[in-house]
Amino acid sequence: MKPFAFVLITLIALLAGSCGDPVRKVSESSLLNATAKGAADELRGIGYTVRARMDCRTLSADTLSVVRVRCVGRTNRNEPVRVDAVAYEAGSVHPRQDYVITVSGREVVRRPCLGQGCQDPG
Repeated sequence: MKPFAFVLITLIALLAGSCGDPVRKVSESSLLNATAKGAADELRGIGYTVRARMDCRTLSADTLSVVRVRCVGRTNRNEPVRVDAVAYEAGSVHPRQDYVITVSGREVVRRPCLGQGCQDPG
């Protein structure tokens, strides 16, 4: 299982029987945290160091089925970093995820998972 997806899946599964808003908030929060950490790890693996924790925000909160997150930050060389993350079928046991990371406007990562242990099938 994808390491950062596990947090999201576990929290959704545990809270699936409760009211919709707490589940959505937890899944958004989980995706925010997983995206920030996973992107920093991914960038470090290709030679970039993120200066500080990235600022992440949820872009859409209208539905539990799709959760979108955008993170921004800077490298230690002052290059702008942007991470776009999308979890589709976020309310399911097996959400699909897409991550795109750009540095100075240039795409450097496009994967269905991030960080150590990511098994990118493509």
